[in-house]
Amino acid sequence: MLDTIIPSLQNLGRQVLPTLPLLSQEDVSTIWGHVSDYVKWQLSLHKGVHIPGLGTFTFMRQKLEVGNNKFILIQRPMFIIAEKLVQLHGLKQNKVYTPGDIPIVPLNFVMISLEGPFNRNTVEGCVKETLLFLSQSISIKQNVEFTFKGIGVLVIRDGNVKMRFYKDYLRTVDGSGALAKALTNAWHCGLGVV
Repeated sequence: MLDTIIPSLQNLGRQVLPTLPLLSQEDVSTIWGHVSDYVKWQLSLHKGVHIPGLGTFTFMRQKLEVGNNKFILIQRPMFIIAEKLVQLHGLKQNKVYTPGDIPIVPLNFVMISLEGPFNRNTVEGCVKETLLFLSQSISIKQNVEFTFKGIGVLVIRDGNVKMRFYKDYLRTVDGSGALAKALTNAWHCGLGVV
């Protein structure tokens, strides 16, 4: 989706999107790459990340029976789309209950700006304006595939929302290999894995 933003901005005025027209397609991709890195870093610390206007990366926990009344507790990353987007566009996402003990941190624009040549205001403007563009795309019923570098792809198709995590990313989050084995049947549960 990021590759269609700059060409599509030609029709919008600078009053609506003051930051994106000043950035190249490569700049926008770089900023979102740093956003992805921030999300990966926080998830590696077992913290969720709230991206205002989009949703929250967090974890779900699941007990899997391995036989003889023994269980493995699996913690799997997940994405919960913002309720505002759900209500505004009538989106559907599988209901998954998350434990209340996982801390959720906000997306930190200062930390992200320190990773590259863009100041905090440019990073925040890029993120917020990209999400406005995403919301507009959803409102006109376009299928959306929004890539989080190294994490996975957020897919919104026909009003259904799925976050498809990359297998390599799931392996790095898991470490033990139990998660990857458990996810061999993930599609039966409605969870996406790419």
